[in-house]
Amino acid sequence: MGNGFVGWFSRSYKGIIIALVAVMAVTLVFLAVQQVNASKPAAGAEPLPAPTYTRMKDPRPVAAFLGDSYTAGKGASAPADRWVNIVADVEDWQVRNDGAGGTGYAATASLVGCGKQFCDNYVGRIGDVVKQKPDIVVVAGGQNDFGLYLQDRSAVEANITKTFDQLREQLPNARIIAVGPSTTTAVASHVLGLDAAVQAAAASVDATYVSLIDPNVIDPAWVLPDGGHVNDEGHAAIAKRVEEGLK
Repeated sequence: MGNGFVGWFSRSYKGIIIALVAVMAVTLVFLAVQQVNASKPAAGAEPLPAPTYTRMKDPRPVAAFLGDSYTAGKGASAPADRWVNIVADVEDWQVRNDGAGGTGYAATASLVGCGKQFCDNYVGRIGDVVKQKPDIVVVAGGQNDFGLYLQDRSAVEANITKTFDQLREQLPNARIIAVGPSTTTAVASHVLGLDAAVQAAAASVDATYVSLIDPNVIDPAWVLPDGGHVNDEGHAAIAKRVEEGLK
């Protein structure tokens, strides 16, 4: 009797367990079907639109830098150490860097200077700057024009004037900043002359002018072995001078 009861109970218990598992499985399937049906639009109803994601627009003003190898960051050990980026960080600007080595207001460059077959002068690159729709335009450099200035002063001065005139014409509401040429050697008469031409052209379009030669911002200790560029300390000094000129 006892053994028969135990066997019956064991068989019945296993049957109950199996029945409960079956009921739970049916219930889960039923709930899953209900969930799927609930997610489907009703007959004749418009399907729910797919979610959209909007990228937040950077609220900072856009600053386009038109310049030479100094603007491009030659000599700086990292992008953050370029004078352009240092100034932009302080001013809270977005950077659009159009620096091309070997170029200037009149000077063009090629593989040796800018690493490309041809890099136009500042006048020829104004269209690229305008496309950026900048709030601020910083025009920097001029040292690559020193040789041309000694050969044909009037031609270089004409290009300097044209650069600022066209920028003001095409970007009437932009803030324009002119950073004059620098020199790693003594401030000679031709350096003073070209700098004065930049200052005059900037004034004619109501642009801010910053001098890098009054006094000379570059310490000889910062000059790299190539003789034409400066290290991180030099970039920091240029950035500081520009910041002082913007106050």
